[in-house]
Amino acid sequence: MKKWFRFFFFSFFSHSISKEGEKRSYTNVFLAFILVLTLLFGGFILGNMLPFFAHYGNSPDFTETVHAVFANPDGDKRIEAEIDNGRLKVKKDGGEYAEGLLVNTLVSDSDKQNYSVNGYHVVVDSRPASTLAEVEAYCISNDGENRVISYEEYLTLSDVARLNFDFKLRYTGNALLLSDKTVDDYRAYLDAQSDENKAKTEKLSSDLRENKIAKSDYNREIYKLYFTNYYPKITEYESTSEVPLLRNYYYHQYISKGIKNYLFVFDDYMTGSFETKSTIEVSFYGFYGNLESGALVMPGATQDEANASADSFIKNSFKSNWVLNAYAYFMNILSLAPFIALMLMVATLLTYSVLKLCGTESIKTLGAAFKIVGSYSWFSAVISAVLTVIMMFFVKQSLINALPLVLFFAALLVRSIIFAIKENKLYKLQSENREVEQTEV
Repeated sequence: MKKWFRFFFFSFFSHSISKEGEKRSYTNVFLAFILVLTLLFGGFILGNMLPFFAHYGNSPDFTETVHAVFANPDGDKRIEAEIDNGRLKVKKDGGEYAEGLLVNTLVSDSDKQNYSVNGYHVVVDSRPASTLAEVEAYCISNDGENRVISYEEYLTLSDVARLNFDFKLRYTGNALLLSDKTVDDYRAYLDAQSDENKAKTEKLSSDLRENKIAKSDYNREIYKLYFTNYYPKITEYESTSEVPLLRNYYYHQYISKGIKNYLFVFDDYMTGSFETKSTIEVSFYGFYGNLESGALVMPGATQDEANASADSFIKNSFKSNWVLNAYAYFMNILSLAPFIALMLMVATLLTYSVLKLCGTESIKTLGAAFKIVGSYSWFSAVISAVLTVIMMFFVKQSLINALPLVLFFAALLVRSIIFAIKENKLYKLQSENREVEQTEV
């Protein structure tokens, strides 16, 4: 067992120990591969999470914007917030906690003056994620001319002519208001479409009369039926809903169009983007599910304490995101496993080819070279994970998607080339010694 530990844990550092892999089982390669996946996974997680806190502290404009929102010295301007069972409740001007749009520096000059520092954008919108969005449907030609027609006009076209247009939605930024007359019109449309739809609307009406559902739920379900029957599927816009949701207005209107330097705070999560003093761009998500219930800034807090509380809110929200990040990177590393295995094969082939080109016959098979390379592959992943975490403090965040893999492959190739060079020298030295011995005889 001691010999195995010596081989497995010191193969990266010793040529002679790594060469023992030639005579050992492929099981060692499998164990090393599992460690490689685990270590690269750790590099992804830690490289994404740890630098955030340093970057946040190194972005004065963003932190001052956060302070202006949640720790504003002017009590009338400060957004008062509290966590209530994983949900954020907000109010300002001494009002009551209520769902609504409190701050939007993107459209309000007064909000920009009160809450924006050096051009940072802020939105505080506590309306639920399920709030329906008001949208405008239209179609645009796909022939390069970008001709726009209404969806109603599109429906009058022949099936062949419709192929020349793509369906689009424009979010207005307003919540959809469903009046009784509008819902009645939707129901009339559905009842005229099919007996199946009519049966569904009658069932909803029956549930409403029997108080099984609220009027708001009835209106929403009728609208959902109408929307899914009248319009095409909107998977391009919504991944979790069949109807447009107001929350995604901010994504489609701003984030997907490349907006930078912003903080969008919603009732269940936040998303932001900022730039550090060293021009490193950072984007993030934060969730409130694991945050303790209570006021964000305690009454009577000093300005320094209020600022610290606002900072903690951002940091703790981001920290709560680690489970989601872990799941995403876990699925990512599983999908990349064949590619990582290919890296091992490439390093093996390179080692074996270099030895053959140099006339070194000591490593007789490709399988033997594979076991040798596999023996030190896991420590290449250690190097990758450590360097990833360190480098992510100094490079842009988007590099996290490639950096662990690139560093792993680079470390593996360098170690393999060193092995091949060392083995070639030893083989030639041994050959020369044999020749000398034969000459002396």
